Amino acid sequence: MELKSWQKALVVGSNISTSLAILVGGGYFLGRYLDTQWMTKPLFTISCMLIGLALGGSYLVITLKEFGASDDKK
Repeated sequence: MELKSWQKALVVGSNISTSLAILVGGGYFLGRYLDTQWMTKPLFTISCMLIGLALGGSYLVITLKEFGASDDKK
């Protein structure tokens, strides 16, 4: 089944936003856990959230490049 272009864009957009939210949220909870273990209150929380944001940004770029490449092939 072939998706229409707006349906495909909606799927890609929701996939990107969900992945970004999971990566940043996971970084927050992992960082908070590490901060409570080692008593370094904001250090690991901020670091892990920034790492999650960087990973999410790279996923965004890769996915949008693939999305653009697949639209050009039609």
